[in-house]
Amino acid sequence: MISAALFSLPLVLAAPAALATDTVALKAGTIHLVDGDEVLEGGTILIRDGRVVAVGLDVAIPGDARIVDYGPGAVIVPGFVAADSRYGFSPYAAERAAEPGLMAIDQFDGYSSYYPALTTGITSIYIAPARGRLIAGQGAVVKTGGEGSRVLAQSTGLHGSISDEARRTPGYWEPPIPATVDVGLGVVQPQLPRTTMGALVALDELLVLARGGVGEEEYGPYAGPVLAELIDAGASWRMGAVEPSEILALLEFFGRAGLPLVLDGAAGAGEVADAIAEAGVPVILSVPLSVGRAGRNAGKGEDDRWPEYDTASRLAAAGVEFAITTPATASVGDLRFAAAISMRGGLSEARALRAITLEPALILGVADRVGSIAAGKDADLVVLNGGPLGRATSVVATWIDGELAWSPHDAESAGGASGASSPPVVIEVEELHVGDGEVLSPGALLMQDGRIIEVGRFVSRPAGAMVVRGRAAMPGMIDALGHLGLEGSSKKFSARFDLSRILEPGDAVDRRVARAGVTTVLLSSRSSPGKGSPTIAYKPAGGDHERMIVANPSALRVEWSQKIRTASGEKVREALEKAAKYKDKWAEYEQKLAAWTPPPPEEDADEEEDEDEKDDEKEGDDEDDDGKKKKKKKKKKGEEEAARPVTGVWEGEVDGARLRFRLNDQDGAIEGNMRCAAFSEHLVELEGTREEQTIRVEGLGSRGVVSAELELSEDKLTGQVTVGGEATDVELTQTSTEYVVAARPERRKPETVSEPKGKPKSPGINPELEPWRQAMLGHGSVIVTVTRQDEILECVDEFAKYGIEPVLFNATEAYKVVDQIRDRIAGVILTHNVVTTSSRTGTQIRNRYAEIANAGIPIAFHSAAEEGAADIPIMALYAVSRGLGADDALRALTSDAARMLSIDDRVGRLARGLDADVLLLDGSPLDPATSILRVWVDGKEIR
Repeated sequence: MISAALFSLPLVLAAPAALATDTVALKAGTIHLVDGDEVLEGGTILIRDGRVVAVGLDVAIPGDARIVDYGPGAVIVPGFVAADSRYGFSPYAAERAAEPGLMAIDQFDGYSSYYPALTTGITSIYIAPARGRLIAGQGAVVKTGGEGSRVLAQSTGLHGSISDEARRTPGYWEPPIPATVDVGLGVVQPQLPRTTMGALVALDELLVLARGGVGEEEYGPYAGPVLAELIDAGASWRMGAVEPSEILALLEFFGRAGLPLVLDGAAGAGEVADAIAEAGVPVILSVPLSVGRAGRNAGKGEDDRWPEYDTASRLAAAGVEFAITTPATASVGDLRFAAAISMRGGLSEARALRAITLEPALILGVADRVGSIAAGKDADLVVLNGGPLGRATSVVATWIDGELAWSPHDAESAGGASGASSPPVVIEVEELHVGDGEVLSPGALLMQDGRIIEVGRFVSRPAGAMVVRGRAAMPGMIDALGHLGLEGSSKKFSARFDLSRILEPGDAVDRRVARAGVTTVLLSSRSSPGKGSPTIAYKPAGGDHERMIVANPSALRVEWSQKIRTASGEKVREALEKAAKYKDKWAEYEQKLAAWTPPPPEEDADEEEDEDEKDDEKEGDDEDDDGKKKKKKKKKKGEEEAARPVTGVWEGEVDGARLRFRLNDQDGAIEGNMRCAAFSEHLVELEGTREEQTIRVEGLGSRGVVSAELELSEDKLTGQVTVGGEATDVELTQTSTEYVVAARPERRKPETVSEPKGKPKSPGINPELEPWRQAMLGHGSVIVTVTRQDEILECVDEFAKYGIEPVLFNATEAYKVVDQIRDRIAGVILTHNVVTTSSRTGTQIRNRYAEIANAGIPIAFHSAAEEGAADIPIMALYAVSRGLGADDALRALTSDAARMLSIDDRVGRLARGLDADVLLLDGSPLDPATSILRVWVDGKEIR
């Protein structure tokens, strides 16, 4: 307790008031100088008049110096330099495609506050003149705090882009003055670029204009002279590019023009790292983070670009100089987190730290003042409570120009306190994270036939078992509410709809999600749940339709909060009352059934009745024979049999892969879809026709055009499926005569079964009330959407009357009532906004995930997306980086989520008898540098 206090509050030894001075000596257990990767263990930084005077292990400290000792556990690094940000620039770009004279520094407010950046250790930021133009203007570098001049560079050179962001430049229109009848109002002049080639053409025209050539009509009278001046001064060209083709085009153009280039964004730079290195061009790499929001649906096509976190490692391996920055989908304050994520692929921590300190300073031309700790440089420093890029490390203090610019203690003071069968597999690792907080070190598990057979420090090895060794293992992660499997649909499902009918064994997208670590998804409709919407828990990458379903139905979703506050909870209360009566009827029935004694069988009477019935049936058959024969004779040629129905589901097998057609026949016009991994990696939408018994359909798959010509015979479809000119014989059997989306299931009369005399009558299963009854019995879950604290308390009280502990969804103000709801709810699924700030001060940061978890209430993460479920691990990592305990986050991804959804009998932990959903890691879970190496679902490895 004492040591914690000493660490959190630095020891300050101040000089007497009469000897007040601008000399400060900072001490810490570790100091990263960055330049040369030098690290001091137990050093001192001497600061005078805002500059570093000396740094080392044996620095002589003047008697009048103010000493600030952060203790042996503290780490000091240079202030972080954000090579990109959303600060400063105007959202309105210039009207011209190229406006080199637009200065970002003209839009900088020297008296503005950048607390979100300061709280995360960022002391210098790049501000852009604008976005979305070929040449947007000139960027600048400023400090996020300080008393003196905060401008480090009034101009860092030109800022532009040839990527998609610059291809939406509107046409230029300048009305003539005066506008007369004979002159008119003029016309809109289209502007480049629209393509990569168009961008290069425009850049070539601008260079011609800068040399005194023509082009003023397209780019205005000032573009040429300003460009000429910048070129003569040797200004760099910071150009945005995403795809490898765009990057190569810029390298070729600027290499030919002999102009200094800086690549910006560069998501595809890893693929052309060698070419970049050969050209000697630095890169400002935008790490593809998307935090504090729903998962990203990056696209299901082969060419769609999914986030890649090893680009920095590939650039480093090729010898490219690069800086790391955050994209528009993340805050600039997430810069350190972006650097930590970039360590995937082998990037060292020292190189990642350099990429957010010295390297951006060098690229932006301000390394003479910031970016490293050395004598003569500005005393811009960050004090951390752990390794610079550690998963749980946070900022203790931020110093700018030798003065304390921010510390959490100052902020608090200002704001106030407030399965299928598989061979046996043995996994042996240094750390086995069971999922409920227990860690076996070393640890091992045995899995076979889709189940975990044994867990311990050492396990048995059956004959023929495959042994896999690694650094760490953990259970597969759970997306507590997502939409993977809806294929873009926004349809709302009634309680009577069987969600398993829309599921298919995993395709390429599902497998990619699993390889990202998410093995179980709670599938829910995108629509508002209203008074009741079903969900299904399933494994998207599962290979067997029956085994992939974890619970159907799983949790019931309802909505408590309404726009009209007085109406909040009305529909839920009505449903609870009906469900309670329904439960009582079942309890009464079960009690009577338990007390009922079946009557003895009446064998003789039954035999006599059977004989009489047989005789009657025989006589009836004799009478009908002649009539049937006559009817058959009356059929004319060509009228032997009407066309059989095609609408429905048809299934078969091709090379061991499941083949399924869903077809809907509308008067000879066929529409539907086909799924088969042997023909396409994604769902193929089909259209075609039917002529008598012949069906012809066609669609576009991942490997090209897919066509099928099939003949209908009884309950089978036989024929060929052709992909890329290669035909395959298929045989399909009809498994359903309903089309899930377009056709309404026909209402069938229930079969009447004669019950023994006196047997109690069953109340029957009501699909709308049965999930409620199961929840009241403790066998199911209810997820209720509720927001405000008063509504949360009302909701929890109402559910308690019926013995239900609900899962709160959204629950924005749950942290305010944790003491009243603890032990009365199953858990909380929060929104994606991990941290909030005080509306009064703007500085008091709250991590709602951490506050609820610290109160002993389980939490879970959800994607609210389809393939965006793959972002669940990043969401958890981000929450940890902002203060959530790593153990709490791991449970939220696994065991806590499973218990909340009542599926902990199948998934969520590594325990005997549970499903063999296992992740093999190259480091500890929730370490930003850890990658998932291998994944098993139901004991089968996902490749």
